[in-house]
Amino acid sequence: MGKRNNQPLRGEWFTPGGRVFKNEPWQECLRRVAKSEIGLVVEDIADFRLMGVWDHFYENSLMDEQVSTHYVNLPHYFFLTKRPKLSIDQQHDDLSWFDLEEISNSNSFHEYIQGYASWLIKFRSKND
Repeated sequence: MGKRNNQPLRGEWFTPGGRVFKNEPWQECLRRVAKSEIGLVVEDIADFRLMGVWDHFYENSLMDEQVSTHYVNLPHYFFLTKRPKLSIDQQHDDLSWFDLEEISNSNSFHEYIQGYASWLIKFRSKND
């Protein structure tokens, strides 16, 4: 996860993400965001799976501290066999790996990230 420099959630750990550009297929968006935000080159998009459609509501936004934001997120997951080297971008102060159990059981993480971690834990336990 990256520690965010921008609103919403400035200073909090969150997953990489971004908007889909006009006429950009979601697969290309996923590749672009992974490379630009954490330096991860996505070779095979078939390795990624959609976790569903999730609403995120925030009191502020990147554009204005006084304007609320509603994101419709399409989070994807994939499992790594080893940790790749990551590179930081201007949107983050830091990058770090976290254990899913730690995230889901700690109030140090935003509720949306806790929801993602809990979903992945349940998914993994059903499919082991």
